[in-house]
Amino acid sequence: MGFLTDIYSGVNVSFSQRRFGQTGMSAATDEAEGPVNTSPNTYLQFVSGSVNPSTVSGEIYSTAYTKIRAVNKLLQHLPEAPFSADQRSRVKGEAMFLRAWYYSLLLKHYGGVPIVGNILYGRNDEIITSRNSYAECVDYIATQCDSASRFLKVSYDQLNVGRATIGACAALKARVFLYAASPLFNRDPGNIVPDPFTGYADRKFVAYENYDIKRWKRAADAADTLIRSGIYQLLEFAPSAADSKGRAGLGFYRLFLYKYVTQNNEFIFRGSKPSAFNNEVNQDFDPPSRGGHNNLNGTYPYQELVDAFDMKDGKPATGNPLYNPAKPYDNRDPRFEYTILHNGYEKHSLQDGRIQVPVYTYVSAVSDGIYVGTATGYYIKKMISDSSAANNFTSQLSPTFYPLMRYAELLLNYAEAINEFDEGGGYVKAREKLIMIRKRAGIEPGSDGFYGITASNQAQMRLAIQHERRIELAFEEHRFWDVRRWLIADETENQSMNGMEIRLTGTNTFSYKKVFIRKHDFARKTYLWPFPQGEVSKA
Repeated sequence: MGFLTDIYSGVNVSFSQRRFGQTGMSAATDEAEGPVNTSPNTYLQFVSGSVNPSTVSGEIYSTAYTKIRAVNKLLQHLPEAPFSADQRSRVKGEAMFLRAWYYSLLLKHYGGVPIVGNILYGRNDEIITSRNSYAECVDYIATQCDSASRFLKVSYDQLNVGRATIGACAALKARVFLYAASPLFNRDPGNIVPDPFTGYADRKFVAYENYDIKRWKRAADAADTLIRSGIYQLLEFAPSAADSKGRAGLGFYRLFLYKYVTQNNEFIFRGSKPSAFNNEVNQDFDPPSRGGHNNLNGTYPYQELVDAFDMKDGKPATGNPLYNPAKPYDNRDPRFEYTILHNGYEKHSLQDGRIQVPVYTYVSAVSDGIYVGTATGYYIKKMISDSSAANNFTSQLSPTFYPLMRYAELLLNYAEAINEFDEGGGYVKAREKLIMIRKRAGIEPGSDGFYGITASNQAQMRLAIQHERRIELAFEEHRFWDVRRWLIADETENQSMNGMEIRLTGTNTFSYKKVFIRKHDFARKTYLWPFPQGEVSKA
């Protein structure tokens, strides 16, 4: 089983917050600023538009195909393994799912890629496999998911948390179908956004050659089937004064924390850490005073993401009486407090874990202030417990699993697909899923019971869904791919990004000034990643 476990070891490769040195995909988007004190790497190449085959990171290509080869080797020798029939069946299913998973990573990075199938190439073999079309890769992944699910279980015990399940197969297929139905790959002739693939010698390798609205239905049906199975649900907890200071939306906070893994039926597929109490996430996200990176060497949320959070009534801050510019972080969507660590946020004392001590990010604040500890005036709070810190790492409340696929995403996938397919009434079905997510988040229902959702047609609901994904799935490796498949990256990734300069003006009073951090210059060639030059040269 050790060989299979090693194949699992790469499932985090695209999600990892250390993918580009000390930062991950969020720093290549409008979510966050990456390490300031770093040599140019892939994340900076994307935000500057300078990425090219000679400089782009090749870790996805090499990792995915290395693991795919390992799957083929495992399946070839599986009949000889000393397993029971049940074990052999489960291992086969897990291996087939993992093969689909790694191909899905390749697909979202590069479009169509060579499908090796079951071939096990040797070191000196001539590899004659050619690049497959985008459509062929989508169909192959879906077929692998269907085949794998026949050998898998619905769930496993605590010792096997993180292994592939029937639900993981269904969720991956639904995600791949959603991406495939999206405007980047399934282009509607009426779309006025310039086609990023104009001039490609053979379009079939990067997208479908025709538009088919039924691809949206395929995605909706795949997600709906898993939703209706009842296997998964949103993690919900009632607010408690004894837990997280009585704030609403406690389920959203808890779902990422290790202690509740056995009680958490929201994760569909998770990436495991090498140690049960690994503090990597704390090191990367916590402020320096709590053991996080110093010298501006972490990942720091932009003001644009902060501004995207609605108020607690589910409506935007602009013109909202709940918004107070003197206290801009009060009365927000409860997910804000669980996603962004801002000036004055209370975290536990390193001297006494029972005492909550504020983290200050104002100018001249010791350790954690802007320009000293954070590049933007903020830190990432998501996936971090109030009761843990990187340099006081004893609590089981620290995250050990990356949320690679979870139920909230599945609900959003369905909402998007059904809204696009059913122009007349799809927005109503989509709204039902958004209400579920917003209710769990602790947003107020309002007199209409719509939790701040005002969309009343397909176009408005499309924007509402895009907004909800930005908030609910922040820092979970979705934003980079979402803005591309929606064909809005020319706007979202082509702007000046800002932080918040806060100054202490009196006892617990502050002034706030938006400050420029970096200009993002989007290159349309980066709707897909370039193949690494080393791989191109082999051809």
